[in-house]
Amino acid sequence: MKKLPKILLIITLIGGSLVYWIQNQPPPIDEAARQAGEQLATKGRDNIPACTTCHGSKGEGNFAANFPRLAGLHPDYIIKQLQDYARDPLQTGVKLEPIARDYSKTPRIYSDLTVYTPGTRKDPIMNNIAKALTPTDRKNLATYFSTLPFQATPQPVDFQTLERGADLALRGKPEYGLPSCDSCHGPDGKGFGPYFPPLAGQPPQYLIDQINKWQTGKRDNDSLALMQNIANQLTDGDKMNAAAYFSNRSLIVNWK
Repeated sequence: MKKLPKILLIITLIGGSLVYWIQNQPPPIDEAARQAGEQLATKGRDNIPACTTCHGSKGEGNFAANFPRLAGLHPDYIIKQLQDYARDPLQTGVKLEPIARDYSKTPRIYSDLTVYTPGTRKDPIMNNIAKALTPTDRKNLATYFSTLPFQATPQPVDFQTLERGADLALRGKPEYGLPSCDSCHGPDGKGFGPYFPPLAGQPPQYLIDQINKWQTGKRDNDSLALMQNIANQLTDGDKMNAAAYFSNRSLIVNWK
């Protein structure tokens, strides 16, 4: 009889583990969406060029041309970025005549004001492509690229650069209130959910370019300007060191 409580405990633990496993399983892949995404990514359509032309035959990116990898990114992250590329700049504030003689005739533009700006991304290539995509296209492409495996390949970089990059990734700059990169982007820059993309295996110049765009306002699609505030505290040396470090994370990365 004394063994009964132990048996019940074991059954409870097994049952709890099974429930947790079921609840945290990644959603099943929409095979129809994946196939449609593969067709669009590899063949293109009308005025939409094939994604693989720039982003690699398997979404691995292009280090020489600084095109980012898409393989293994979270599908919701990919969808949001495509939406932001397609979005026109937000209209905010009030437009007034130089001399408003008649207040009632002063033209005004009213917009919703919220700290959660939907955001925009400016890029001479991606803006036009993203605008040509339908919501279904975005979902299909996201499904396809998110299912592709990817393994980062280390690039030759001097030890001092990697050491300084690792310090930023693991420690940040606490003396300036700057958090570590890994605190948001996950250990080794593998990414965390749909909001913090992986940095591992991305072309270093692409990472530097994105930080530059955060600093200049050409990229503005994060909630509460989190990344913009972080980018504004990074020096040119910080950018180079962090980018070199993350591009060299030799690990298999996948959003699942």
